[in-house]
Amino acid sequence: MSVGIEAIEYYLPERFMTSGDLASNFGFDIQFVEEKIGVRRIYIAGENEKTSDMAVAAIKKLFEKRPDIKEKIEVIAVCTQTPDYQLPHTSALVQKKLGLGMDIACFDIGLGCSGFVYGLSVVKAFMEENKMEYGILVTAETYSKIIDEKDKNTKPLFSDAAAATLIGREPYLTPLKFTFGTNGNSYESLIVRSSESLFMDGRGIFEFVATVVPDDLKRCLEINSLKIGDIDYFVFHQASNFMLDTLSKKIGVAGDHRVLKCLDRFGNTVSSSIPIALDTIKDISGDGGLKILISGFGVGLSWASTILSTLRRT
Repeated sequence: MSVGIEAIEYYLPERFMTSGDLASNFGFDIQFVEEKIGVRRIYIAGENEKTSDMAVAAIKKLFEKRPDIKEKIEVIAVCTQTPDYQLPHTSALVQKKLGLGMDIACFDIGLGCSGFVYGLSVVKAFMEENKMEYGILVTAETYSKIIDEKDKNTKPLFSDAAAATLIGREPYLTPLKFTFGTNGNSYESLIVRSSESLFMDGRGIFEFVATVVPDDLKRCLEINSLKIGDIDYFVFHQASNFMLDTLSKKIGVAGDHRVLKCLDRFGNTVSSSIPIALDTIKDISGDGGLKILISGFGVGLSWASTILSTLRRT
């Protein structure tokens, strides 16, 4: 059997801000924060808490659930755009902090909101090519460290988090065919220039999501020989409530219970938003047969989608 997702665990920092805090700090109506942006809470890494620390915390939760696989991990890929250092790669620090052996492949993937879908394809292919049994894809960001505390466009939205996805040969979620895309012409829409904070062109990002992503979703369905009605859940990157509603409307599933939303509970956790959302689906186990369309999109600009098919859990 080809490799797929066996388990997902995530970590959230202890510190957080509520929608009330955000409304007060920026002069927003609390209804705007909770309904338009869509958040009730965002999480903030501790002052001395680094991306590698959060990645390790998520993986430790995975090892607690599956203690049998700690010594069997053959690859760790860390998807992040807020690494501990410019070099070395964050995955090397994760390997050290976990005390894992040296016969392990570790590398970073420098992507943001599309990173989980890209990373899933990369790690799956890497493991299959090298005949590996177990690997971990980690998505981890500490955007709070690159955001201007006074920026009303970014501070009320982004949330720090890490997710650890165990990839192996006895999956309950297996990916089908992937689609990918890049528009480097719009790279300045979401950018951190040297010695500056994160800049986001909110309107530019919205237009990208509204015009480009729906076509990619349709393309993903087509290459997998599926239709909208065949999908049990739509798990989009949790960008903002407004963007989720717009995207749902564009593909004809506005107000549909199949469109999963958990932005209110976690905020926009960048590359971790999809695995965290997947972990909230309660009926994902059982006899299998569910089809879940996942799609990540954002910084780059980049996007990627695939269909996850559920298998019987033993």
